[in-house]
Formats: sequence, structure tokens, C-alpha cells
Amino acid sequence: MAGGALGEEIYVDLTLVGDCLGSYDAFLRTCGPGTGTAFDTLDEGIAAAQPGDHVILRSGIYGAITPLVSGLPGSPVTIRNHENEEAIVENLSSEVAISMDFLSYITIQDLTFDTVRGFGHIYDCDHIVISGCRFSSSGVGTTGSMKLARTTHSRIVNNAFSDSDGDQMVLQDASDHNLIAGNTFFAAYHSLLSIRCSENNIIRGNTFDNPDQKAVEVYDCEGTSDAPYRLDSTARNVFEDNDFIRTRADTDDHSYNAIQHGAQHTIVRRNVFRGCLGGGLNFQHYSDESLFVYGNRMVQNTFYDNRCHGIIGDDPDDPSRYYDHQVMNNLLYLNRDCAGGGEQIRIPDPTLVILSHNALATQDPGFVDETGFDFRLRSSSPYLDQGGFVTATSTAGSGIVLPVADAGWFHDGMEVVGESGDLIQLQGQTTRVKVIQVDYTGNTLTLAEPLSWSAGQGVHLAYTGDAPDAGAFERGLDGQIFADGFESGDLSFWFTAR
Repeated sequence: MAGGALGEEIYVDLTLVGDCLGSYDAFLRTCGPGTGTAFDTLDEGIAAAQPGDHVILRSGIYGAITPLVSGLPGSPVTIRNHENEEAIVENLSSEVAISMDFLSYITIQDLTFDTVRGFGHIYDCDHIVISGCRFSSSGVGTTGSMKLARTTHSRIVNNAFSDSDGDQMVLQDASDHNLIAGNTFFAAYHSLLSIRCSENNIIRGNTFDNPDQKAVEVYDCEGTSDAPYRLDSTARNVFEDNDFIRTRADTDDHSYNAIQHGAQHTIVRRNVFRGCLGGGLNFQHYSDESLFVYGNRMVQNTFYDNRCHGIIGDDPDDPSRYYDHQVMNNLLYLNRDCAGGGEQIRIPDPTLVILSHNALATQDPGFVDETGFDFRLRSSSPYLDQGGFVTATSTAGSGIVLPVADAGWFHDGMEVVGESGDLIQLQGQTTRVKVIQVDYTGNTLTLAEPLSWSAGQGVHLAYTGDAPDAGAFERGLDGQIFADGFESGDLSFWFTAR
């Protein structure tokens, strides 16, 4: 059953007058003829839950969700709706809808949250799953509506978030090894997603649409609000296969970006940026939260019809803290400056933001359906097989330890629950092998199966043809096959595997 191993089913039914302990009939919604357990208040139902139990909310209007007891590996405490009924948490003007502190293995699934002070505050927790829920109308400020602080190994998947004051979702203060996937984010007065001094998170297959301001920001913590003061601490987050479809217009290209990027060793790949009126991706450098901006890797993204440039660099006061941004195999078309003309890319210093094999199209790139925003490439596109290989082998050899010039383009799953490493492929070969460990210091990839290679042989993510394509969609891999074998929006393996 969804949510993990099934213990006891504990119903919460607000139509009851009194509890049904062993006599609840779920079909009739009454005490007497049944054998189930039901409570007439949410707090009683949650208080009764033990590891493996499912607290099942019947249709009705509820107060805040505040779990009390942790689950166990394979036996989470699950709080969910009943079948197709709508259980709604709403009209909490002074309360956060979901509140958890120091808990583990909790799943919240298929509930509706509307007009609340905040969507959720999840502090000092691990192995939390929030799935299939709908969140709308949050009044919280920039401290974050759905906020994870010091929370790890958790998954926020296949939810819909909309209409937030301030930041819609925040990962802060060592909220590491989390997955944010398959969600839709819409309309926040500040950012849709903010990652602050948190590392090794995977942000995949989401849709970001913010007519009010920027979409995503990623940077260090400078001691504002309840964040610590901790710099150079936002490394190795991965943004892949996301759609950034709108940001607010501005006269500058640093205010309302799709990704306001001020972090370290981030991987940005296979995303689509379109209609972002405040700019696409901006490698920004400023005090104090964005002082350390280096070692970032961006490959095979599509930038279409964005204002304020598609890709933006900075002219830092201190180049010792802003350097080594590698930008490869991206496809740009119809991007303009903030005034509606000019260049698609603005890079003040090309030694700091290094461009290679990017396609700056001036004519139809050969999209399958440009008006329908299908940016896959037709077989006649001039940008097939035109990309470069992100790195190369540093010596000849064979085995499962592959030495490369730059391991920073890849990850090994990063201890994110349910994830595994990238599929890589050598130049001139068709075999694809999974990466099971990355040594970023020694620049080696440990592989699941042995390969043989020559010195200087190209190494890339899985590709077809003679070389990688430009843009977000590799022809022949149109389903955006991820390293762990599921496609965007399909998180069913997480539940069935548990």
C-alpha cells in the first residue's frame, strides 16, 4: 500500500459523535457493525498512531497536522486521505499546516491545504515524505512557507504549491540529501524555491512558474531570520529536467531570474527555460550570502524566448571566490536583453564563465513543435551530435575505476534515498554504465561494471549518435531517462519498494 508497510488503519471521521474503538464501519461511516478503529478528532487519531500505522482522514475540514511519534525504516507513520475523498486543512490564519520536529519516517499523502499561515515547518527531521498533496494560499513571509531546516533524506514529490507570500519552499541549514521532484510551483511573492546552506539535494522534474518574482535561488546563509551565518556551504545540488516557464519582468538581469545562482559545484542539466522575463540562469556574486560562487557545471539546457538574457555571468570584485563555471552544449533561441534586443548571453569575463559547444541559434533549431513548446529536436535539426564531451579520461586503462579530467559533472546518488548514480558513456562506445561512487578530489568515477578506455577518450552522460546533442533533449532518449530508471513525475517506485 502507498506510504509503506501496513500496520493498523486508524480512521478519523468528523461525522462521528464519539470514538469507535473496534466497531467502525468504513462503508457506513458509523459505529456498531464494523471492526475498525475510528476517532472523531484529528489529534486523537494522530496520538494513537505507531510505526507502520495509517491515519486515514475521511472527507472533512481539519486543523493542523502535527505527528507525535516517529515511524521506522520500512514502517513509516502515514497520514493520508481515504480513497478519493478530499480531506482539507484550511483557514489556519495563525498556524502552520504541517508541523514536525525531531521526527523520522513520516509520510503525508494526498491531502489538501488551503489558506494557512504556512504550508509546513519540518525541523530536525529525516526520512519524511510529502506526496500528492495540494497546497494553496500561504501567508507566511520570507522565512518560508514549506520550510525544511536541518532535515535530511526526505522526499517532497508530486505535489502542487501555489500562491505564497515570501518563499514558497525553503531548504535551509544543512537540509541535505533530499529529493524535490515532480512538483508544480506557482506564484510566490519572493522565490518558489530557496536553497540556503544545504547540500547534495536533487531537484528534478518540477515545473516552476512565478509571475510575481523569481523562480529559484541557491546561496549560502548570512544569518538572516533564523538561518545561521555559514558561507561556502551550499555545494553539489543538482537541478535536472525541470521546466522554468515564467518569471517577472525587470529592467535588470539580476533580480527575477529563473535560477539566481550563488553556490558551489552545482550541476544544472537538461532543464528548459522559457518565457522568463527576468532572465534565465545567472551566476551571481554579492555579499554576504553569495560570496563563494565557483566550480559550477551547466550542460544541455534549452533557453527559449527569455528576456534579460538566457545565461548571465557577473563581474566580481573578488575573482578568487568566483571562478570555474563551465557551460556546455546548451541551446539558445530567441533570447533577448531586458530591452528586447541584444545578445542571448551576457558574460562579462569569459575566463570565469567558460562557454563551450553552446548553440546560439538565429534560425529555427528544428524543434518538434515550437508553438507547443516541444523542444525535442527533429531528425533534420542541425544541432544533433554537435555537443562536446564534458570530460575525458586522463590515462588509458580498464576496470571499474575510471580516471577523468573533471569528475564534477557527475554524481553517485549523493545518499538521496532511492537514488543511484549517473549513467555514463565513453566516446565511440554504446555501453552505458552506472556510476556508484565519485571521488571529486581524485577525479575518479567508480563504475558498476568494468570498461576499457584510451587516454583522452571523451566521457559524457548517456547519449545517442556520434556525440551529445545541444539542448535539453537527447534525441533517442526523449523520455528523459534518469539514472535511477524512472521518468519525471513517476515516483511510484518509492512507495512500492518500501
